[in-house]
Amino acid sequence: MSISALIVARNEEKIIENAFKSLDFVDEIVVVLDRSEDKTKEIALNYSQKVYEGSWACEGVRRNFGISKCNSDWIIEIDSDEVVSKKLAREILLKTKIRKIDFYYIPLINYLSKKKIINGWMACMAPEGKFLLFRKQSKIWKDGSVHPEYVLKGRKGEVFINCLDHYMSENYFDLILRFNRNTTLYAKDLKSRNENLNKLFSIRKIFSRFIKSFLLKKGYKSGGTGILIAILCSTYPFISALKSKYD
Repeated sequence: MSISALIVARNEEKIIENAFKSLDFVDEIVVVLDRSEDKTKEIALNYSQKVYEGSWACEGVRRNFGISKCNSDWIIEIDSDEVVSKKLAREILLKTKIRKIDFYYIPLINYLSKKKIINGWMACMAPEGKFLLFRKQSKIWKDGSVHPEYVLKGRKGEVFINCLDHYMSENYFDLILRFNRNTTLYAKDLKSRNENLNKLFSIRKIFSRFIKSFLLKKGYKSGGTGILIAILCSTYPFISALKSKYD
């Protein structure tokens, strides 16, 4: 079975090469550059001739475009700040040989300042895993500017043993920038869908989300970093709603 790797990126010249270097086990790499203005394209062309440029306001649309450009039986979909370890690569090669399976869930390990942060995350900031490996016709992304949902078709395989390494933020300031960018994009989605914002202005939900992140998801094990993550995760819907209403 052949495997395509799909990377969607924008202005990621500082980090994307590590992602490319970890994909030496695939048959092709497809790169979709969304309004990229730095040297990401030059770097990408060192690893692939299938580099596509364009402007997509919707993340789901640009990801579906990338999937359509993949020619292999299987697709592994990663971001420019993610790295496939040798162990994960071997497991991918083994799992794609199994018949009658159409998609797999791969856990993520999130890194902050190159430090492994396992606990406390919620999907709004950094998911604990994603359905990243799938047959070409088995995954379709829905509309959305940030973290859109997707539809999976077919039979689900066993959860992977090995994890994808996600080097999400270089430092705490970078983490705050991620929060600001994602809440702005989510606010645009809320406005475009004309959603009722009242449910997002709940102070009670801020506390309940904080408890979920810091206690139930054991963010307390990360000390002060866990407190920061819990604050960001708990206020994410509230801040997004504020931006949607007043922007």
